[in-house]
Amino acid sequence: MEDRHSLLAGRNLVPLTRDDVRRASNVFLGLDSSVNARYEESTQTAFRISQDESGIEFAEIIFGPDIYPGSGIVDPNSTLSLDAAAAHELAHYYRWRDKRELPLGALAHLDEAQTSLEAALRYQSHLNSTDVTQLISDAIQRVQLYIKELPVPQ
Repeated sequence: MEDRHSLLAGRNLVPLTRDDVRRASNVFLGLDSSVNARYEESTQTAFRISQDESGIEFAEIIFGPDIYPGSGIVDPNSTLSLDAAAAHELAHYYRWRDKRELPLGALAHLDEAQTSLEAALRYQSHLNSTDVTQLISDAIQRVQLYIKELPVPQ
């Protein structure tokens, strides 16, 4: 089982009510009903690749309380709306399905940046202009994080 955790620190940590879970589930269904998304109470939101009993890979989105934005303004990722965060996770599915995702590890921030940009484009007709701007800001932040982690030339 492989999890890709997309959301950074600063997001919601308060347990979700039934209404919160229903609202988030409806957002996923409204954006794309063909991708499985389900709630797990004490988990971090992630795009997960698993295998069934016969070894066939399948993907799903597991969401936790951090699917909602945090109360502070730590960075662009912490303020992604529910709709923008859901679009981002759904974009992970299509990047995986189409074999366009980058490997975990050194390129993880670049993969997240590409995923946010794809989410902004793929779901722009379902998102408001603030959501699209948040996704683009998240992509910029991820590129900055990637650059910051590059080795300093000697």
